[in-house]
Amino acid sequence: MKKNQGFSLVELIVVIAIMAVLVGVLAPAYLRYVEKSRKSTDVSSISDILSAAEKVAIDPEYDLKSGATFLLKGTGTLAMTVTDGTTDAAGAEAEWKAIAGNGYTCKSKEFKSKAFEFSGQLQANGSVKWTISAAELIKFSPDFAKKWTNASN
Repeated sequence: MKKNQGFSLVELIVVIAIMAVLVGVLAPAYLRYVEKSRKSTDVSSISDILSAAEKVAIDPEYDLKSGATFLLKGTGTLAMTVTDGTTDAAGAEAEWKAIAGNGYTCKSKEFKSKAFEFSGQLQANGSVKWTISAAELIKFSPDFAKKWTNASN
């Protein structure tokens, strides 16, 4: 009958050393991937909020006048306001919040500490022209830049 023997101490130490090297090499790459994913989520969520503002801008229920402004700003946590002195801006703002949520809190390390301001003005043709102080977002996502920084939207 053959006697069962376990692993020797040297074999166990070698396996643990190999695992430590793998973790040391793979962990930074994984953390970079997680951060990039968080940044992408931030960009996508902010883009959804800006889209929601455009939906509200063309909603005939609120009859927003040309020149009405949409403002999304904050540091890390973005809050929304609508200003139009002649119509139901409070109702439009409530609708914007109903569609987009009550603001957004950035999840990525880089964007969490940045002060952002997205200022939109309703144009006569019903589009919203955005002024964006978010160079970090624009640099991170060329698609975001293309969609939201064009004058024609």
